[in-house]
Amino acid sequence: MREKYLWLVIGILTVMTLGQACYIYEQSAVAKEISAPPVQPAIHSKAHSLKAYKSQQEEFKKWQEKVRGRIKTGTPLLDPDFDVFFDDRFFAERANPFSEIDNIRNSMMQSLQGSEKASFDAYWDKWFARRMLMTQFRTEAERTDNDITLTIHLPGLDPGGAKINITGDRIKITFSSEASQVGSGLIARNGPRQSYVKILPVPPDAVPGSGRVEMERERLKIRFARQQGSK
Repeated sequence: MREKYLWLVIGILTVMTLGQACYIYEQSAVAKEISAPPVQPAIHSKAHSLKAYKSQQEEFKKWQEKVRGRIKTGTPLLDPDFDVFFDDRFFAERANPFSEIDNIRNSMMQSLQGSEKASFDAYWDKWFARRMLMTQFRTEAERTDNDITLTIHLPGLDPGGAKINITGDRIKITFSSEASQVGSGLIARNGPRQSYVKILPVPPDAVPGSGRVEMERERLKIRFARQQGSK
């Protein structure tokens, strides 16, 4: 009887020892999983950036082929032919969209020859002037230590007659005006009413996301907080 009890006790102790060993092993494995370094966000960010870049390149090649086809057949390029590529997503997905615009133009020019190059350049200049330049409208930039104020004079602008959208690096303004250029570069309110879409860069020393719009009679003001330490 004593032997039976002895073997029974030994069996129980063996089972307890094995159970304890399994518990310690499981706890060690869990600790290793917890202490293992997580996947670095930078890796995901880099992969995402590479994917976005490839997508941008594919979109550019499609647009480039379409534009080249129109140029070769003598079909005029209109504003929508440019706007479809240089849209809101273009400005949102690129780190330096306005620099990219210059790079894309140069790339297009290198892919064309002779009269095709001259034709594209002429269409590009017209579109660029209509979208990116404010030559018809007096524009002023005033800086203080804390603020940057852009003032755009829009002759014949109706109160509330402008739509302003500010995202990332660009300001998009949609409006109609009676602006007409007269002698010495002056702008007068005596021209036919026309609709405009203008795309402007956000000042580089502005605090991102701080743009505030103020509408006055025939004047549009956009105020940004200024980055501290900027010159």
